[in-house]
Amino acid sequence: MKTLKVAEEHWPAPPENLSERSKSLWQALVGTRVRSLGRIALFTAGLEALDRADAARGVVEAEGLMVKTLTTGVAHVHPAVKIERESRAQFCHIWAALGLGFDPRIDGRGDP
Repeated sequence: MKTLKVAEEHWPAPPENLSERSKSLWQALVGTRVRSLGRIALFTAGLEALDRADAARGVVEAEGLMVKTLTTGVAHVHPAVKIERESRAQFCHIWAALGLGFDPRIDGRGDP
């Protein structure tokens, strides 16, 4: 099976919908550790999940961890907590699937 790769001189720019942090990750990794079209597509989905998690975290920070229902006044965990948790899990899963976790060849041995 042949892997489709993007020609080096044609690395795509980061998608406009990504945050500045995700755009920085894109620029650092696309062309070095993320090169094929399939990896770029998966990497993009991972960065979008990371941005979604960060946005949900912002909502929780602004509105609080708990919310009360209008009808009964019972306190519940803010729905954005679930969005953050699931989006971070999705990001971590994609990151690991792409082999972008800790790499001693790149990151050093990791010894204190």
